[in-house]
Amino acid sequence: MAKRRRSRPGGRRRRPTQRKSAPAPVVRVPSALTFFRFLLTDLRTRDLWHKATSLLKPVLWMRDGAAVKQVKSAKTAEELVDLVTLASGLGETAWRERMRQFGPEVVPLISERLKTVKNIRDKDTRHMTFEKLIAELRWRGDAGAEVLLERFDGLDDYGKSLACVVLGLLGAQASADQLWAFYQEVEHNRRETYFVGPLWGLIDLKDERAGGALADLLSEGRDFYELFGFLSLAGDARAVVPLLVGAMQKPQEENMDAAMALLSIVHRIGRDAFLAELDKVVLPEEPREDREAFADEILSKPASVAEEYFASFYRGLTPEDMAQVFGRD
Repeated sequence: MAKRRRSRPGGRRRRPTQRKSAPAPVVRVPSALTFFRFLLTDLRTRDLWHKATSLLKPVLWMRDGAAVKQVKSAKTAEELVDLVTLASGLGETAWRERMRQFGPEVVPLISERLKTVKNIRDKDTRHMTFEKLIAELRWRGDAGAEVLLERFDGLDDYGKSLACVVLGLLGAQASADQLWAFYQEVEHNRRETYFVGPLWGLIDLKDERAGGALADLLSEGRDFYELFGFLSLAGDARAVVPLLVGAMQKPQEENMDAAMALLSIVHRIGRDAFLAELDKVVLPEEPREDREAFADEILSKPASVAEEYFASFYRGLTPEDMAQVFGRD
């Protein structure tokens, strides 16, 4: 702790300076795109979420009862798709259950509906409509991917970001260049997290451009919830130096995210490639043996430690996660 200076005898007393309050800590939370993907990892995850929300049924029924009845009474697929704006709360559960009753005939109907969603003036309604329609295409295989590629340019940025997530989950390799182009359009938007969607897509497609993008974001000091989880999934040698430099500038207790991301990367690129990156940041006079010992220390921990640390990034939401969200044991 720095010593307090004594005032000089007989000297002029300085006015006490007003102490500036410490900046509020940055609270990082998952973006809407990440939560969207977590719920679409597989059908089991989606069903778990809807089962969890059904626990609130008595509370929600008063609000959503009329919407549920309207959705359940829809007689055709066309009518059901037109009722997508009612798919919130219990209405969402009812809408999805009804959608499961229809086969491939719903895909062209969703395609046509996507043409007009951008024209919905209310932002919340527009975004919710994109979420429900695009999420439904996630379960429609190649046909769903084809619709998303065909309608991509007609979506707003949020809709495009959602589409990127689903295209990645569907393994639509033909979309990789389109995802990358969209990422480059939105990566500098600091007010929104639209860039998270194409990153998810590129990571799921195992596109190496994701590794370079993550290294750049890390070097630029971008701070967002998904950064280190993404690095654990797809970071490469290009992220090693900025990870180490960043770790040197923070207290040790704040470096766990970076350490776990580094663990994944070192296992992915191997010992020799990691040592080559260490050579870029270590003073020449430092013994080579120290760097080798550091690499061996990292590699002594299995990659599964980092996978468990970033569990939701690797496996989506689990029943335990659901219980935590809803405050249940």
